[in-house]
Amino acid sequence: MRLTVKFQLKTLLQVAKAELAKVRKVRAFELETVNIQDPGQERWKRKYVYWIPALHIDGKEVAKGRWDADTVQQALDKWQQTHKSHQEHIDGEKQNAS
Repeated sequence: MRLTVKFQLKTLLQVAKAELAKVRKVRAFELETVNIQDPGQERWKRKYVYWIPALHIDGKEVAKGRWDADTVQQALDKWQQTHKSHQEHIDGEKQNAS
């Protein structure tokens, strides 16, 4: 799974990374950072200029503004449950087709 942090101030990125480091102690994930001030990031700047840092899991927004490790853990739990249910559904369809 890929977590993406969208930011514009390095200090807020450092705060976000500190919270994500707490989560990373118990869960593995890829981390991508996007500076919304960089060229080509105008879409994200318009969306998050007042709501940074923003956090996405596999492209889906799960938090913006102020969030902490607990918020991330809850979002990851929900993401895993959703993907587990989806995989169980796919597996059931495969068995029915056999």
